[in-house]
Amino acid sequence: MPKRLEKQGPEPPRGDRLIAHVDMDAFFVSVERMGRPDLENQPVIVGGSTGRRGVVSAASYEARAFGVHSAMPMARARELCPHAVYIQANHRKYGEASRRVMKTLGDFTPAVQAVSVDEAYLDLSGTERLHGPPLQTAARIREAVLRETNCSASIGLASSRLVSKIASGLSKPAGILRVYPGGEAAFLRPLKVSKIPGVGRVMVEKLNRIGIMSIGDLAAQSLPFLEAQFKNFGPELYRKARGLDDSELELESRPKSIGKETTFAEDTADSAKLEAVLTGLAEEASARVRRRGLSARHITLKLRFSDFTTLTRSFTLEKPTHLDKEIIEPALDLLRRARAKEGRNRKFRLLGVYLSGLDAARAQPLLIKDETREKEERLVESLDEIRERFGHEAVYARKNVERIRKP
Repeated sequence: MPKRLEKQGPEPPRGDRLIAHVDMDAFFVSVERMGRPDLENQPVIVGGSTGRRGVVSAASYEARAFGVHSAMPMARARELCPHAVYIQANHRKYGEASRRVMKTLGDFTPAVQAVSVDEAYLDLSGTERLHGPPLQTAARIREAVLRETNCSASIGLASSRLVSKIASGLSKPAGILRVYPGGEAAFLRPLKVSKIPGVGRVMVEKLNRIGIMSIGDLAAQSLPFLEAQFKNFGPELYRKARGLDDSELELESRPKSIGKETTFAEDTADSAKLEAVLTGLAEEASARVRRRGLSARHITLKLRFSDFTTLTRSFTLEKPTHLDKEIIEPALDLLRRARAKEGRNRKFRLLGVYLSGLDAARAQPLLIKDETREKEERLVESLDEIRERFGHEAVYARKNVERIRKP
């Protein structure tokens, strides 16, 4: 793997804040290639489903050369790259590899914020005496991750999270790019506004319509103008265009939300099937919450229809919970109400449920002994043990089975 060490801007004085953004390169593909030498240098595409109705989760750089990218419909990927090797996603395997990556990063600094399974921020401020100059430290980090996981990483170094993330993206694959303090504006100026984290396709289109194509164009606008055009998002655009970001790393490992979604093999409007699938998704999401010792306060239902229209519906519980029953019933109610409003004959392509408002403490105990709740607690503990050993499909709730059997 070629080593690329690049820098932007003047040399900094000692003691400056130093943030590294480590982003794994085609991570799912790299994990799948472990022990599979036949996959090296081949176009590889990983997806939740390898059929024509799935969505691409990851694509090797060989597949990207044909125009394939993540979140692309699998049918389109097969048209662009029919000769690729298609692999069903195995998130348990990716999770195990991710834990090894994060453990390796923790050997360089305790200040590690994992923001997803394949990327993390590291605060390397003040570590030069321990690890050496920043570019050398980044190279050592990359080599350690490759040695421990056989997966390559790209690293951006800057004085902020924002600029380090942009830098890592520009250094792919397997590169290292440092932006020195004072060089942020010059570094950002020629880049397209789409490179700014949090600026999606819709915002890019709005900016382009008023003649703002590059980050330099955006930086040339006044704060009042951006506030008039983009309301509350205006000040954020103003700051990001200038590389201004003093946000601290969030070192708490608690996720913002935990959920599960699935794409149907065929679009469906069958009530029994929809409710059965949603029940199973809610059970899996609840189990994931329990594994982290958390409880959830908010339930969000994600719906995608056959025309790709996507809706979300949410419900807030009176108290946080981690019990299947207390999550499944509100989720089903959200589904029924959404279908009543949107039309019961409208077919679904995707269904998902997400739990947020996560609390480290489990649901508050009742002052009066509740035998029903205690039984429910014991039941989910037993189910979790069985599913941990044999997989989630090993056991279903009785009501779930009843919904599947209904004509």
